[in-house]
Amino acid sequence: MGASRLRAALSLGIAGALSLFAALLAHEILTFGSSGHGIIGRVTCPDWPCPTLSVITVGLAFKGIGAGLALACLGALLPHAPARLWGAGLLWVLQYLWGLVGIASGYRDQFGPDWHWWEPFAVLMWDPVTTPALLIVGLLACLGLDRLMAGPARPS
Repeated sequence: MGASRLRAALSLGIAGALSLFAALLAHEILTFGSSGHGIIGRVTCPDWPCPTLSVITVGLAFKGIGAGLALACLGALLPHAPARLWGAGLLWVLQYLWGLVGIASGYRDQFGPDWHWWEPFAVLMWDPVTTPALLIVGLLACLGLDRLMAGPARPS
């Protein structure tokens, strides 16, 4: 792998992992709070894994790592802008929204088995201000960090 492809893969992977982790964690905390996750009472919460902030943070770190690996592969395949930026942006947005669906689905058992797959997201996670705002801020952070770490563009 050439140096430009390696640099593109590393910068996009790290930027994607950090920004997706931060955006998902911010969304989770803004939605459910930082202690006890009031939507699930301690009475109905199983002993392990109870959705405490530490368990949530570890889970979201793994989501960020997975996103980083996917974005690193994309960076290696498309080392030059603008195709890389469009591809990375689309992949980041899809991973953010799918991450929110996964987070909301973790709370599905507390509300009965009759919910469709999309209902936890629509009821628990969607907010007309918070969701788009964090999506935009996270996406800009990803692309900005990538550009900062990748350095100046060099003609090939």
